[in-house]
Amino acid sequence: MLLRIYMAESARIHSVPGYKYLTDFFLKRNFPGCTVTRGMTGFGHEKLIRTVDVLHLSLDLPVVIDVVDTRERIQEILPEVEAMVEHGLVTVQDVQMIRKIPEKR
Repeated sequence: MLLRIYMAESARIHSVPGYKYLTDFFLKRNFPGCTVTRGMTGFGHEKLIRTVDVLHLSLDLPVVIDVVDTRERIQEILPEVEAMVEHGLVTVQDVQMIRKIPEKR
């Protein structure tokens, strides 16, 4: 299952940047990985476009946090994540996980 969190770069959780707090949260709970992607442009509920465009530069770009694990592990931490993300969007979707294991030499 994919857990995806959309939030502003300036969003905070317990006075820490939200994306940093969540990265540490997933690491401490032994998830296999967490990726934070900084968006080039976007807008949220306030309908204000944030962009890296030099003419309209914003220091508050959108970020997307992705975590993939089993349904059970994602469902287990979902209520806690939803409570932490006050301003943002939390989504989950089924994905097919495929691992490529390197050949032994």
